[in-house]
Formats: sequence, structure tokens, C-alpha cells
Amino acid sequence: MTSLWQNHPATLRQQSLFTRSTRKRGNGLTQADVLIGMLREAHASGRALELPTIMQAGIAQHGARFNEIRARGFVVENQTERTTSGIRSRYRLMFDPESEAR
Repeated sequence: MTSLWQNHPATLRQQSLFTRSTRKRGNGLTQADVLIGMLREAHASGRALELPTIMQAGIAQHGARFNEIRARGFVVENQTERTTSGIRSRYRLMFDPESEAR
């Protein structure tokens, strides 16, 4: 069964976050694709992807996007930390089936 929130198209603003080389061909870029690109960039830099960065990209339904990504075989670790200013959430790409499974 296909969920209403699956394959949600990326907005033009979200699409502009990435170069042509990271864009998906065919049906267009989805918000899950944008999130994967963000996770890959953070991973390549040796850092986690912070929740405020995800929100700034306009991916409000990030929980649905992470479910979608994980269903595609990606392993994403969620790290939560309590600080004096609140809860800090970040995400680390642990396995990318599109690049590491080869």
C-alpha cells in the first residue's frame, strides 16, 4: 500500500540545494532524495545532519522521509542529546546501499 506521504516531490527551493550531479533522473527529485543528499554531504564531511538544517530545507515531515529512506535500505542513526537549551537531534548515515553495496 502506498502512503500519501511517500515519494513527496521536492520543491524548487529544495531542488536548488544540490548540484546536477546529485539530482535523480526520471520522475524527478523527491524530498527523500533531498534528505539522502543532505545525509551524504554530512557523512562526507564526517559530521551528523542536524535537525535544524533539515527543517531549514523545508522537510517538515522528516519522520516520514526517514521511514521512506530506511525502507530503501539506508541505515540512519538518530542521536538525541539533552542540553540546557533543549533537546538536540541529529542523524548519521551509517550505510548507503546505493554506494556501499557494490
